[in-house]
Amino acid sequence: MNLFAKRIKEPKIMDKIEMSAFERLSLANYKRWIIPLADNVIKVSGLKRGKILDVACGPGLLSKELAVRSKNFQVTGIDYSPQAIRLAKKNCRRLKNVKFRLANIYKLPHDSNHFDLVVCKDSFHHFDHPEAAIQEMLRVSGQNGVIYIQDLKRNLPKYIFKKCLPPDTVIKKLQYYSTRASYTPNEIKVMLHKMGIKKFSVKTHIPSLKEKNKYSRIGISSKTLKESLESRYSLIIKNRV
Repeated sequence: MNLFAKRIKEPKIMDKIEMSAFERLSLANYKRWIIPLADNVIKVSGLKRGKILDVACGPGLLSKELAVRSKNFQVTGIDYSPQAIRLAKKNCRRLKNVKFRLANIYKLPHDSNHFDLVVCKDSFHHFDHPEAAIQEMLRVSGQNGVIYIQDLKRNLPKYIFKKCLPPDTVIKKLQYYSTRASYTPNEIKVMLHKMGIKKFSVKTHIPSLKEKNKYSRIGISSKTLKESLESRYSLIIKNRV
């Protein structure tokens, strides 16, 4: 059951205060939000070396985690927000295999077939023209590239959504409006079918017992891991050749 029957766009673009608040929230949740995602991105893509694009990178934490995994990864983060780029550069200042630049998702400043992997975390619901955004990701990755989009889902469990009620703080407002603006996995499937894209998967990751044990050893409880994954879907487009 959807908490909101229809998707409602967010009221405004994040300003400096909201972006800084989002950075603090992301840093506080780094282990459970970033590490399992990076693990799965690398597993699904099978990438051992190559060029990675982090679309709408925000404060650059996923870019950072991917860059530290291997010196054979060359990571580029792009965002439309100058504040996001400043934060991303700060968070990745000691890494030599990651760079950031201002860019428009609908006109990426990269050649076709440039990237081996394109990732986008918790940002897809911000795009006013989602089909155009996907087409541009497909263009820069080429037929051999992998697209991995993870985002909040509007039909997340009610017990998770209750945590942002009432939306009376900056953080709660960010969570509330983002949930309301997000898509359901079924809406994503319909969108991809209309675009003529046949080879893709959309699903919510269910952690295995092995994964729960693995992440508990680094301080991610089974409960918080479950909540983080249950509130999101992953769209994976690969093997288009």
